[in-house]
Amino acid sequence: MGPRLRLYVEPSNRQGRCCPCVFLGCGLFLWCFADGVFVSPQPSSFRFELREDAARADLSRAISLSVDEVGQAAEDTARAWGWHLQSPAEEFALRGDVVKNETFALSRYRHTAASFRYEVPRAFAGGAARMLLACLEGESEVEVAGVTERLTPGRVLFANPEDLAGKRAEVPVSNLLVIFPRPQPTTDNYVSAAAASEAYLRILVDASASILSSRASVEDAAFKRVGLAVEALIWALATHTELRTLPSANSELARVYNEAVKYVALFAGDAATTVYSMATALGVSQPHLYRAFVATGETPSVYLRRARVRLAERLIADGVTAGMAARGSGFGTVRRMRNALASGTIPATEEAAPH
Repeated sequence: MGPRLRLYVEPSNRQGRCCPCVFLGCGLFLWCFADGVFVSPQPSSFRFELREDAARADLSRAISLSVDEVGQAAEDTARAWGWHLQSPAEEFALRGDVVKNETFALSRYRHTAASFRYEVPRAFAGGAARMLLACLEGESEVEVAGVTERLTPGRVLFANPEDLAGKRAEVPVSNLLVIFPRPQPTTDNYVSAAAASEAYLRILVDASASILSSRASVEDAAFKRVGLAVEALIWALATHTELRTLPSANSELARVYNEAVKYVALFAGDAATTVYSMATALGVSQPHLYRAFVATGETPSVYLRRARVRLAERLIADGVTAGMAARGSGFGTVRRMRNALASGTIPATEEAAPH
């Protein structure tokens, strides 16, 4: 089969502001836009195909992107998006699929043995995205912020895309990659110290396969919550994975984060649980506790509130009264529980981040 690159385009009445140009794991490519850009697996309007050296870059509208290329076409695609192939191109092949809406991008892809040098596109300056890269098959070395890490099946990397410098694989590799919003301008890069929790990684992989093959319309309001669900699965995976920072490889913050997550799992249903009580129980200061959460894009307050929301939702689904659900989820009162469920705001008794 010859090279193939399919691009489906739907009209949009929003003017997308070009944010980072994201190369999805040495195989798939995606522009991230600040406003109203999403991938549609079901084009509902007009369609055109891009082949070989046709214009590839105007991805400012809703798209569905599949890549299946070999040789020079695959090399040209990589180079056009910032990744410069450092190994022979004749046998280089890449294929995969991407789903993207305004809240997240998801890709599962495979490429043959190859090495790349990455040059960050100017549009990537500043960065607005966070990345999870999980190795499913094969193994590769990824250079991030001056540190080289080997990813083998089950290992995961949490990184700022603009910190990636290169990638080398001596065997074919299969990866899962998720791009999602980064609320803080500065975040650390983390890698799993060993294989991630097999059970939680499998949940994420299976959910991703379902999303990539789904015929659900990304224009549906409900589909926007799919991205939030994927983020929740990512944090569940992170919760059960021992992470260390790069390049310092200091696992202290990861340890504090993991202990805080366990504390919330045990005591979120107690209305007396606060960020202060959490920090006290863990034997750390509140600022140190907040630093431990920075890499996840959350704060202890937000994490505690989300845990209580999930607990309240489960209790309500089980048929308990509103009052019992409020008390059992740690909100204390029905009014506070309903406000949190409706608006997602942090209850007043939970501290804001220390200055």
